[in-house]
Amino acid sequence: MKEITLKDRPKKKKAGIVFLVISIVVLLMITIYLGVGVYYIDRFFPGTTVNGIDVSGKTVKQAENLVGNQVQDYTLKVAERDGKSEQIDGADIQFEYVSDGAAQELKYTQNSFLWVKAVFHPQDYTMKTPTTYNKAKLKEVMENLEAFDKEKVTEPKDAYIDETDSGFEIVREVEGNKLDADKVYELLCSAVTDGETEVDLEKAGCYLAPKKTSENKKLKKKLAALQKYWDMTITYEIGDAKEVLDYQTFKDWMTVASNGETSFDWNHIADWIGQLADKYDTFGTDETFHTSLGETVTVTSMNYGWKMDEETEAAWLDETLKSGESATRQPQWLESAMARGEENDIGDTYVEIDITNQRMWFYKDGQCLVDTPVVTGDATKDGYETPLGLYCLFDKEAKAILRGADNLTGKSYNTPVDYWMPFNGGVGIHDAKWRASFGGTLYQGNGSHGCVNTPWDQAGIIFDNIEIGTPIVVYKSSINQGTGSVAISQPAETRVINEQGVEVTPESSAADTTTGTTTDTLSDPTSYTAIDGQ
Repeated sequence: MKEITLKDRPKKKKAGIVFLVISIVVLLMITIYLGVGVYYIDRFFPGTTVNGIDVSGKTVKQAENLVGNQVQDYTLKVAERDGKSEQIDGADIQFEYVSDGAAQELKYTQNSFLWVKAVFHPQDYTMKTPTTYNKAKLKEVMENLEAFDKEKVTEPKDAYIDETDSGFEIVREVEGNKLDADKVYELLCSAVTDGETEVDLEKAGCYLAPKKTSENKKLKKKLAALQKYWDMTITYEIGDAKEVLDYQTFKDWMTVASNGETSFDWNHIADWIGQLADKYDTFGTDETFHTSLGETVTVTSMNYGWKMDEETEAAWLDETLKSGESATRQPQWLESAMARGEENDIGDTYVEIDITNQRMWFYKDGQCLVDTPVVTGDATKDGYETPLGLYCLFDKEAKAILRGADNLTGKSYNTPVDYWMPFNGGVGIHDAKWRASFGGTLYQGNGSHGCVNTPWDQAGIIFDNIEIGTPIVVYKSSINQGTGSVAISQPAETRVINEQGVEVTPESSAADTTTGTTTDTLSDPTSYTAIDGQ
């Protein structure tokens, strides 16, 4: 056993003192640590933030007060179109904090005796801040925003097609700045409830938008359809005249669907064709005519002239308009004339019959081939006068037999003629070999049944040179030249017509005692007055 000397005793005493000091320090530190831990039992750790508010060392109540103070300063920024913004103050909508224990729950997550860790690792908490607000007040504040000021609100407008000097163009839509009040209110309510501090009306789709933009496919199709019609023309060639139908006229007739399909109002088409016909139809109209004797008379077109086929033309025009392609057309006519002129449609080939002077002319290509006296319908008997007017030669027949009955006596007749040229039903121009003279006043008492009796040779010239469709002008002149009748040698009639109206040979006629018609009788103009006037 080692003996302790007095020399070793100071060393032992010194070690004990060190141990005591260390113990005291450790105990003191534990005491301080525990004291701090006790301190943070009802307080938040240092470095703790709640919703961005520093609540270090704050009690739950104090933290809630700080959050409540933040709520009192609540504002909601409302971002609008074109960089504008407005603000809603919480006080204006009675926005208030209501404790629901959320702060206490956050505190419970902190172990107070682990406060040292928080010193080196600050904690940031986000908690839903329970609040209340007055929805009616919020709506009132919303409605008083400048964004809802009617004087400053621009309505959205759809893109549309506009007519310009060179065609059409799409006018861009106007976005405007009108808001959907219901959407805005719903957005604001959600933002205030969640404690958000900013909303963007544009991003949230609160603005009313145009229904149709310049990129609309159907609008572009409609533009293409209209542009096609802008350059479209339909040209009617009528004689030397031209009638042009263009977009400015037919644009009011057309309807362009959203898909570009185009239709036209039939009534407008029919009306336009009707107006065209009224302008160029001459059938049934009065026409001016310059006579061979230098007089100007007016004659009514009876069966001669132009008459447009309106039904055909309207159908063609409708289909052509739908096609969108320009076209040139000569219209179809129900009735046509030999010419078309400014004053009349008679042209330079025609027959002219002057009732007053009992004279007839035939012009072909402007050259007079026939100028002859004639005998027209008996002016002293009702229904026998040659009808006046402008007519059309509708047939010609050589070696014809004129059949009919006397209007007064009822006696039938069958008269042979070599040249038959009708122009008004049973009225026409023909040779009259039974007559020995023509012109003068023979037609007053010894006229025809309405036909124009013509010297045989002159009738032949007309017959050989006239075409079906040639105009025939019949008028009464106001100038009576007072020319008397003219004796004209006629060939003897060699044709025999029996009582049954059948042409027979002279030999069979002489042998047939039942016919009663012989060549001798036919060759005697004076005894042939019973059928004179055909």
